[in-house]
Amino acid sequence: MTNSTSLFIETNTDCNAIGSATWDFAGHHVVFSIYGPDEAKINDELTHRAYVDVTVTPRTGQRTSKESELEIYLNHLMERLIDVKEFPRSKFTGRLFIVTGGTNHPRTVAAAINAISLALLLSGLPLRATIASVCHTIQNALITFAVDVTHPKLYTKKHSSNEPSIFAIYTGQTYSEIDKISGSSLHIPIQNFLDIIKLPKSHDEDINTTEHTKNESIYEQALNLLDAMVSQIVSNVHI
Repeated sequence: MTNSTSLFIETNTDCNAIGSATWDFAGHHVVFSIYGPDEAKINDELTHRAYVDVTVTPRTGQRTSKESELEIYLNHLMERLIDVKEFPRSKFTGRLFIVTGGTNHPRTVAAAINAISLALLLSGLPLRATIASVCHTIQNALITFAVDVTHPKLYTKKHSSNEPSIFAIYTGQTYSEIDKISGSSLHIPIQNFLDIIKLPKSHDEDINTTEHTKNESIYEQALNLLDAMVSQIVSNVHI
């Protein structure tokens, strides 16, 4: 169990799951469990890869379209994280419980992504990436960035460039909310966006020694969260 000023992490909270984690940060508290691989039913069976099914349970009340849209987002996320081609005709089931926070709030989604990442690390499943999720404000809009913390460009760089170390992005706007604004969606100047996701300037130096990271870049924040995950995993190892 890890407990700091605003971050609380707990693992193996579900004895029936192959991996489970609780993530509570800044008042956004979620619990995630992953089950499988199980034999897929005929309707879910895919001959070339595993089928992934994530269900989201809201904090209170009945399910809405927000939960359905988040399920689609997390399904795609997990299909990219897990090496699903290693498990044809199988099924993985993920269950996300929102204890506190809003279903489509960027900080709640960031907590969900981190809980998923930690649960998958604990599961022992073959993964294509390991991610950590942080939030950043761009022009009064809070956006969730899922960073691929295993991407080599985070550690060794020859030039500053926009590399594919951003695994996923979440804006918090649901499809129904976009419709209410006459079809318009969140508008962010492209240069502002590129400035956020640009890797720090460095010449084969560690990311933690660059001038840019003194201002807590999204990459440094993500690496700090990875350290918290690893510390939590190591603390559960019994020799």
